[in-house]
Amino acid sequence: MTDLKKLQTLKIYCQANLDTQTRKDIISNLSGAVLSHQGQYLWIGTDEFASIERFTKIDGHQPIYGEHQRFYFKDFIDEFDEAVGEVDIEGLGYNGGCLWIIGSHSSKRKKVKIKPDKYTVKKKELKKIEREENRYLLARIPINKQGELAHQSPHKAWLPRKGSSNSLTQALASDEYLDLEQIIIGEDDSSPLGKEIYHYLPSKENGLDIEGLAVDGNQILIGLRGPVLRGIAILLELEVEDGPSHELHLRAIGNDDRLYKRHFLDLDGLGIRELCWQDPGSSLLILAGPTMDLDGALQLFRLNDPLSLVDNSLSSQANKQLEYLGDIPHGYKSDRAEGLCLYDGPTSILVVYDSPASERLILDATGSVSGVHADVFSVG
Repeated sequence: MTDLKKLQTLKIYCQANLDTQTRKDIISNLSGAVLSHQGQYLWIGTDEFASIERFTKIDGHQPIYGEHQRFYFKDFIDEFDEAVGEVDIEGLGYNGGCLWIIGSHSSKRKKVKIKPDKYTVKKKELKKIEREENRYLLARIPINKQGELAHQSPHKAWLPRKGSSNSLTQALASDEYLDLEQIIIGEDDSSPLGKEIYHYLPSKENGLDIEGLAVDGNQILIGLRGPVLRGIAILLELEVEDGPSHELHLRAIGNDDRLYKRHFLDLDGLGIRELCWQDPGSSLLILAGPTMDLDGALQLFRLNDPLSLVDNSLSSQANKQLEYLGDIPHGYKSDRAEGLCLYDGPTSILVVYDSPASERLILDATGSVSGVHADVFSVG
C-alpha cells in the first residue's frame, strides 16, 4: 500500500471568543467537510453539536480559514429540538447553491470510562443503548450570496422525521440484507424489538451507521460505515423530490419499487467513511476505514460512473469499477481522516481529522486550542 502524496497543510481557526472547551470540542470532532463559493467558505460538521461550522478563506501567503461562524439547526429546521441530542453530522455536500447535511442515523452504546483505578464495569456502562432523534436528519438548506444559510428560504427541505426515525430508516427496516431479524431467524422466533431490531445495533459495532454524502441534482449517494457484510461495504442511492411543507420525498428507484438502490463495494474489508465527487455524476472518491472503533487503514478509492450502476451492483478492483488510489496516514488513536472535499481542482483533496494529534493543534498565547491543521493530498 502507498500513502497519498501530501501537497500542503492549511490552518483552520475557531472563534476566539468561544470558551476553551467548546473550541476544543469542535477541533477534536471534525467530520464532514465541503467548500462553497469557489473555495471561499469551508463548511465543517462535527460529531458533538447541533450546529454547522463555517470558516472563511483569508488571503495570505499561507492558506488559512478563519472568521468562524456557527449556524444552529434550530434556526432553519422546523421543530428542531436541541434537547433530544446531537445531529452527529457525518456527511456534507454542496450542490445547486445548497448545503446538504446528513446525520449518522445510528444508535450508540454507553462507553466505559477507562481510569487507572477502575477494575469493573458498572451501572449502565456497555448496557445502555440510546437512539437520539436528531441523528435521523437528511436536509437541504440554500446558501445565499453572502455565504449564509438562508433560514427563510422556501427551498429548504428535509426527509420527514418521526422520533428516532425518518422515511429512510423506515424504508431500510425491512431490507433483506440489513434486517437483523432475517439474520437470526431460527435462533429465536420471538424478537422483542420487532422489525426494527437492526437499527438498535450501535454504530461502531457493525450496526447501521451512515458516513458520507454525495449529491448530484436530486440524486443522492450515501455511504455506510456499517454494516459491512462478509467484507463487503454498502453504498445507497436515493432520488428525492420536493413535497409540501419543506418535505423531501424518496422516489421508488430500486427493484420491486424499493425507495433506494443498493451498491455493494469490495473495499478490502473496510466500511465507507466519506464520499466526495471528483467529477460530479461520473467519478466518486470513497474514503474507506474500519467499521469498529479502532486504528486501521484509511484508504481512498475511486468508483466510476456510480449513477449508472444497476440495483444490487457489485464493484471491485477485479472488475475495474473500483480503483485504489492510496492510503491516508493515521496515528495511534489519533489523526483519523473523517471529512474530505476537493481543493483547488479535481486533482487534490482537503482532509480534516477526528481526534487530531497534539502536533496538529494550534494553540493561542494561553496554551488553549484555537485551531487545527488540515492536509491537502494529491489524487491524480
